[in-house]
Amino acid sequence: MNNSDFQTRLCGRIEEKLKIRIVDMHIPPQGMSSKVFFVKSDTEKKYAIKYGNDVTKDVSALKLIMKEGIDIPVPRLYASFLFEETPIIILEKINFPLLESVSKDQMPKYIPSMIGNLRKLHSIKFDRSGSLIDSKSEKSWKEMLSAIFDGDEFDWNEIAKREGLDTELVLSSVEKIREKINNTVFEEGNYSLLHTDFNQRNLFVDPKSDEITGIIDWEEALFGDPLYDFARVRMFMWHFGFDNSSIQAYYDLMNYTDEQKALENLYRLVLVIQYLAWYSEDLSEFARGRIKLHQDYLRTYNWEK
Repeated sequence: MNNSDFQTRLCGRIEEKLKIRIVDMHIPPQGMSSKVFFVKSDTEKKYAIKYGNDVTKDVSALKLIMKEGIDIPVPRLYASFLFEETPIIILEKINFPLLESVSKDQMPKYIPSMIGNLRKLHSIKFDRSGSLIDSKSEKSWKEMLSAIFDGDEFDWNEIAKREGLDTELVLSSVEKIREKINNTVFEEGNYSLLHTDFNQRNLFVDPKSDEITGIIDWEEALFGDPLYDFARVRMFMWHFGFDNSSIQAYYDLMNYTDEQKALENLYRLVLVIQYLAWYSEDLSEFARGRIKLHQDYLRTYNWEK
């Protein structure tokens, strides 16, 4: 599919759907799955248009948050529909800068807002783990984590052979994390709605208030252990080299028990390995840097602790 031609045709459908006239279109840097572009109407109103097979997951999460009345800054959902057999959603365009545009030394001041918004999100509870749209899933939380490494979701034998990856390191890490998950006792039956990918490209911020002003990309949302979301925040802090005082401030805010800290460390390790599969799909300079960081971490990780 030619994205430019598709977007042009889609704009015509959007004009009909919203009863507007589009006068401008802008295509930002793209993510790893769905495609996004922005349009502006003749009344200066701006919209974010997202399309791809996974955008229906965004809809499920946004509707659930709206239904539960959770006060977090998610974009308004204007419409969702199929266009030429492709799922489409029309969202409010958030007019604040992304967290990735903030200098590294300023990023730590947004951590309290990140934590606060996640805690509000985690107030949405469910009695099973898993996808928002697969109500028939009977996998436990432990089984969901194991599935990442047992061949159900990723072919690690194939992944480990990709350019830039240390085959032996990756396969041994997969084997060790699988064993670590199997030996861990997880609390079952009290799950929260998770975003799972709080990072610099999914969060908008207000530099004047140090607050998160927009949370996007809900494709990977699921029900699970809230500590999994916080492990992703901790990985974000590691990626950007937060200093020791900022890391300590994070742990002071979280006030983990020893058991919680051990689980957060386990989830962070899960993410460190899992993200190698995604980074190795695109060997850009950014991806190569992340691969080196993650593999260096695994080379020195003490699996006995």
